[in-house]
Amino acid sequence: MLHHLAEGVFVLITGCLFALLVRVRPGAKPMSFTKLAALFVIGCVIGVIFISTDGLFAPKTGL
Repeated sequence: MLHHLAEGVFVLITGCLFALLVRVRPGAKPMSFTKLAALFVIGCVIGVIFISTDGLFAPKTGL
């Protein structure tokens, strides 16, 4: 349960950071709330991809 909560928080933080960093990049024009919300969703998708591919290339331990 706690593991899934931590993953959910990671996804939300990734979404917020993605939207924030795109908004404050040099030369950025002012954005509407709709575009900012869309960037948040894209950031959340990126976070889900990070979580789902976390152990993809991890070496298998155990004999």
